[in-house]
Amino acid sequence: MNIKQTQVGRGRGVLVALLAVFLAACAAKLTKVETGEVTIKERLMVKTDSAWNQFDEGLVSKVPTWTKEGVTIDSLSFFVGIKDGEALLPLASSDKGIAPPIFKAAMQPEELVSLYQSVLTRDGSTFVVKRIEPADFLGGRGFRVEFVLTRKLDDVRLQGLAYGAVKAGQFHMISFVAPRLRFFDQYAPQAEAIAKSARLRG
Repeated sequence: MNIKQTQVGRGRGVLVALLAVFLAACAAKLTKVETGEVTIKERLMVKTDSAWNQFDEGLVSKVPTWTKEGVTIDSLSFFVGIKDGEALLPLASSDKGIAPPIFKAAMQPEELVSLYQSVLTRDGSTFVVKRIEPADFLGGRGFRVEFVLTRKLDDVRLQGLAYGAVKAGQFHMISFVAPRLRFFDQYAPQAEAIAKSARLRG
């Protein structure tokens, strides 16, 4: 698979909007996620062996987000039950007139990664896929992807991994992103264990 590095400039207004999102996230109320089994959006169940912090409303609406050090440093995001024809992520108010990235149930892993890529590069950041491969996820066949994200806002280079799968026509994905130095290596094993423990209720 060859997903091209993407860089889309949206101008100063988008950077200001993204900064506002980060500042709002930093000010948001946090809830402690204790160890044990946790249910996310009443659908996805995961197990964690260590405590995390969760934003009450998620970093972005409809996307529950956990963090260890703060969401601008590391983020574990849960995309749960995205239905055919729905946007993977709602557009910001500053993105009016831009078509949102839409999930289609027939998408293949490479297309699903491209969908996720389009979300992360909306602000002009760059995304490079290092590896994508089949993986067990949610009790069946899914995919695992490793990538590098260079954040345009502050030019920080982040490393990421994600597990995803389409089940009964709905897309589920767990992704983890953190700076390559120290934080990714420190927390990626925990994030990966959480993804491997995931199952759907019922």
